[in-house]
Amino acid sequence: MAKPRITYRGVVYPWECDTMGHFTTRNYMVMFDNAGWHFLHEIGYDPDFISERKIGWADVSHHIEYLKEVHAGALLVIESKPVRIGGKSVEYQLEMKSVKGDEIYARLTAVTVQFDLEKRCAIPVLDEIREKVVAWIGDAA
Repeated sequence: MAKPRITYRGVVYPWECDTMGHFTTRNYMVMFDNAGWHFLHEIGYDPDFISERKIGWADVSHHIEYLKEVHAGALLVIESKPVRIGGKSVEYQLEMKSVKGDEIYARLTAVTVQFDLEKRCAIPVLDEIREKVVAWIGDAA
């Protein structure tokens, strides 16, 4: 099992909560999406790939478990880790936790495919990215 890395830090503001005082679903997704981009960077994806290589990512699946209520003022971290690498895809998990790490608020499992931005189709995961994912998954220490 891969060792998670922090890919996001944030705070929940009152305007990100609904009329019942709960952190809203759309704002969970904003934080998870931000953490996801940092996860991709951790596995070797450089934003310059977009302009230089015309290669990106396309999310094909998200599964979210809401485990504990989050309220305004909460200091959060999101830890990320790869779960599996396929021929064209990477499955990864993001856990939203209290900054102390003692509470897990939510967990997102995502699948994203390496994507040719000109042909608009999935392509095999680049070898340089595959190597980093395999190394990270193997780093269980």
